[in-house]
Amino acid sequence: MRPVRVRQKRKADQEECLALLLDVHRTDGYPRYLPDDLRGFLTPPYEAEAWVAEEHGAVVGHVALHDAAVDPTLKAAQRATGLPAERLAVLARLLVSPSARRRGLGARLLRHATAHARSAGQRAVLDVTQDAVSPMSLYESEGWSKVESLVLHFDDKSLLLWVYVSPDAEDA
Repeated sequence: MRPVRVRQKRKADQEECLALLLDVHRTDGYPRYLPDDLRGFLTPPYEAEAWVAEEHGAVVGHVALHDAAVDPTLKAAQRATGLPAERLAVLARLLVSPSARRRGLGARLLRHATAHARSAGQRAVLDVTQDAVSPMSLYESEGWSKVESLVLHFDDKSLLLWVYVSPDAEDA
């Protein structure tokens, strides 16, 4: 069995990443509300970096870092860390194929993106729906701290979220 490798996301990965997103949505309900522009959701203009996990030539995972300055978690993350926007990076779009779960891939992608943010002098933050028990368990097992609740309003919908911050560099 060949190991899963994590590598930089390429434009050629777009279709497989979209299929992964839809598979995760069908299985887990993430994202809660599918946006009209799936491509824009998966690869927004404020994406700073992104990686995929690849197994046997197929994309089985995805994670990205987004510019914190345009993210709704910014104020909560700043209150929790005291850091300016340029010292924060939003970990987003953490996706693991249902067929590739229970092998530590989610933790591996989480660590990869967090380490990349740290090496760039940033602290990673994220948001998660308040009823997402499995993802919250993962984040907390990796030392992330729940810092504040957040209600995100868009269109005629709203999401109840928790904002998390990654372990401080000294804690990692």
